[in-house]
Amino acid sequence: MNAIKRFSQYAFFPLVVIGTPSAIYVLAQNGVSVPIATYLVIVVLGLLFWLAEWLMPYRTEWNQPQGDLSNDVISGTVAYIIMPIFLKPLYIAMLAWATAWLAIAAGGSLWPSDWPLVAQVVLMLLLGDAGRYWGHRLAHEIPALWRFHAVHHSAKRLWWWNATRQHPVDKAWFTFTEMLFPVLLGADGLVLALYLGVTATCGFAQHCNINLKLGRLYWFFNVVELHRWHHSKNVQESDNNYGNNLIVYDRLFGTYYHPERQSSSNRKVGDIGLLNTDYPQNYLGQLTAPLHKGLDKQKPKV
Repeated sequence: MNAIKRFSQYAFFPLVVIGTPSAIYVLAQNGVSVPIATYLVIVVLGLLFWLAEWLMPYRTEWNQPQGDLSNDVISGTVAYIIMPIFLKPLYIAMLAWATAWLAIAAGGSLWPSDWPLVAQVVLMLLLGDAGRYWGHRLAHEIPALWRFHAVHHSAKRLWWWNATRQHPVDKAWFTFTEMLFPVLLGADGLVLALYLGVTATCGFAQHCNINLKLGRLYWFFNVVELHRWHHSKNVQESDNNYGNNLIVYDRLFGTYYHPERQSSSNRKVGDIGLLNTDYPQNYLGQLTAPLHKGLDKQKPKV
């Protein structure tokens, strides 16, 4: 049983991060519309993460609801099902002139559609994270943006579903920064769908309550151990590891933080969330929380 558990800890993430876009691709190639294929696979993916949280929990107490289930479900539905219906065409329309100008200047589409599909997805990951890294980092450094981003950091436990806890304004900002470069270069729908599959996998893996081991994959992916520190109450720990899927830009710009590997102490993350214990934990309360100065308090005076 120990051998099976050990194998599962190391194999789970590689299997799902490869299997999710692969399943979307197979369904799309067999006549299923790309949006339906994408959402269908992501629903199954979420159920797999939920099951794994009970079989291999990182912290058993994080498997117990803390009055957060309805908030996470409503927030996820609004931010990741309803809003993308409007955001994607809006941003494409907003950037259409720039996309067209770049294509004309380059004598054709800048997107390398003749590349192998895997290479296109890798490029998409690098471009998406390039914008999202700075969008995320600015959301921590600019008070006006932090007020909305604080909603995501208000979670008192980490589990796969609160990857989707996000204020609509924060979601709109993050989506714009993430999609800026891919839209400008003209990435096509199938590549975007496969990218979304990888992003969903990494998002769930960032917040999941699963005792996973990634080994050398921590050189590339910002998940589990790395992202837990991003939710620490200690600002010296949480203002790091901004990557959406990848850790490469954090390494490049000096915001990589991984005590488990950077020291011999094998230290684990402590309390997570905001310093303000009175921060609202219901959806309507969190919608209006950014309007109330001081509610988003997170950063201690040091």
